[in-house]
Amino acid sequence: MFKNRELAGVLLASKLLSYSNFNDVIVVALPRGGVPVGFEVAKKLHVPLDIFFVKKIPSPYNKEVAVGSVTETGYYYVDNYAKRMLRISDVYIEKNVQDILEKMHEKRELYGTTSLSYNDKTIIIVDDGIATGASMLLAIEALKKEGAKKLIVATPIAPFEIVEKLKAQSDEVMVLEIPKNFQAVGQFYEDFHQLNDQEVIDILQALKF
Repeated sequence: MFKNRELAGVLLASKLLSYSNFNDVIVVALPRGGVPVGFEVAKKLHVPLDIFFVKKIPSPYNKEVAVGSVTETGYYYVDNYAKRMLRISDVYIEKNVQDILEKMHEKRELYGTTSLSYNDKTIIIVDDGIATGASMLLAIEALKKEGAKKLIVATPIAPFEIVEKLKAQSDEVMVLEIPKNFQAVGQFYEDFHQLNDQEVIDILQALKF
């Protein structure tokens, strides 16, 4: 059990000290929950902090159900089985991808950040926890396409079966707790409030290199 994301980040950073003070290392946090965790890791390692957006493509029939995901670099995945069963058109997918990309661009402007270059960099991808792994796996694939030379997944909590999938797709996985009875990330935090945009902005402004 972690008291909050910040303390989880401090603990996570202590396991990643071998990456301290390297000019080719970047901590990349998945907003919004991954940002306070990533902040603590980047601060301890004395390396830059960036964010990387991954958003779900919603079903036209239930916005809470994802039929795919898209990253801010334009790389996206569609569950073709769900697409076929729900008879979702290519036009719907393409329109949603473009709409999501526009919203990601607007959010970047709101946060006041410019994406760093990932080419030939060691990237530590951080989130506050991983449940299905869908967002993290897509982020890994997208960052590979951006030229990252090494990818480390770092998170306080994730279920065993997802950790194994992440190990197969990345160079290293650092997870503090791998519980047997995993239901949701929030069950392992005392404070797991939903961060608002201003909290994210404040965190990003506090760590400028």
